[in-house]
Amino acid sequence: MRPGPRLSAAVEILDEIAKGAQAADRVLQGYFRSRRYAGSGDRTAVTERIWWILRHQGGLAWKMGGGPDVSSRQLVLASLIVRDGLDVEAVAALCDGSTHGPEPLSAAERERLAAAAGPAPEWVTLNLPEALVPAFRRRYAADIAPALAALEGRASTDLRVNVLKASRAALASQLAGDGISTEPTPLSPWGLRVVGRERLVEGEAFAQGLIEIQDEGAQLASLLVGAQPGMAVLDFCAGAGGKTLALDIAMAGQGRLVAADNDGRRLSRLAPRLARAGGTVETHVLEGANDPWLAAEAGRFDRVLVDAPCSLTGTWRRHPEVRWRLDPAQVSRLAALQGELLDQAGDLVKPGGWLVYATCSLLMEEDEDVVDAFLARAAGRFVTVDPAAAWSSAGLPGVAPVSGPGLLLDPWRHGTDGFFMAVLERR
Repeated sequence: MRPGPRLSAAVEILDEIAKGAQAADRVLQGYFRSRRYAGSGDRTAVTERIWWILRHQGGLAWKMGGGPDVSSRQLVLASLIVRDGLDVEAVAALCDGSTHGPEPLSAAERERLAAAAGPAPEWVTLNLPEALVPAFRRRYAADIAPALAALEGRASTDLRVNVLKASRAALASQLAGDGISTEPTPLSPWGLRVVGRERLVEGEAFAQGLIEIQDEGAQLASLLVGAQPGMAVLDFCAGAGGKTLALDIAMAGQGRLVAADNDGRRLSRLAPRLARAGGTVETHVLEGANDPWLAAEAGRFDRVLVDAPCSLTGTWRRHPEVRWRLDPAQVSRLAALQGELLDQAGDLVKPGGWLVYATCSLLMEEDEDVVDAFLARAAGRFVTVDPAAAWSSAGLPGVAPVSGPGLLLDPWRHGTDGFFMAVLERR
């Protein structure tokens, strides 16, 4: 592919991503799977441009004189100025209307591109939706710039070792024999970090249930639940069951482990993963706040994990497209839902048991604020377990990343996805 057709491909892919039907990585995979003629150089060039544009979409749209409705073509054109450092005439030379190449520039496009290299407002410099600047400044204060810069990087590929089947050292050796280089994750005792980018799902270690792809932060959230053999443990918002599988390992397959979610389709994805790992888990599809199951199971669980639906701000390295779809109204709606889930899940915890709240959000409105509001409503039924003590009791190394009533991991300080976790004990 020549440079022009590569740009046209980028426009076509961005148009598909904008529909929101699939995550960006799946759209890219599908596009190149149906276009075998594209060489590795083409795939790399187009993919790198797509990810860069998704990370900087808001600022590029501003430079082209519009909001979120700026076209994919305009975003690609702006990237040539901002990312590649081309001038307008060089961009025009690429847009010559040749076969499979972009159409020639319009007069309006020339004018906007000429202004694109000029100064920008703070939110563009921070690469953040303008309406979210106050929330991130509340979290990071004077450190907002480096914290947000870390969210623009490429996330690592972390593996969780099934330590019931093999040790971390043994798995590292096996993967090395398959040409996959890894290093131990610095915080999770179950984790290996892949050096480079490999197709792990095609290997024997994955097929045998020896590893699962899971960010180190998610592994730590599972460890902080404090699940032990013989306990009754509930993963209340289990989704596809990544943390459920980790809890099963912590329990060594002994006790009662339940995965619940209101989305039966997502929950059904747990079955093949469980078959590989060799675990035993009950599942339940929740039917809303009035589900009779909730009343029947009240006060029966030693540990309840609420890995709540959230804004996903902690995963922007992996899903940069969601950055520009978020606004404060959505954050408020999510915080209300998170509070409702904690209220429901709290009734399921035994006296002396733990309710563990987790999000992959970096926003205090979804993290500390939600926990504080729940504790106020609980009127003494729940108390905060000291975050540093919870970190230590989980056997985790170093200084606990304490933030108010919980713990906060983020890409800037810890190299993980963003995760907030709070441990609450029922009196």
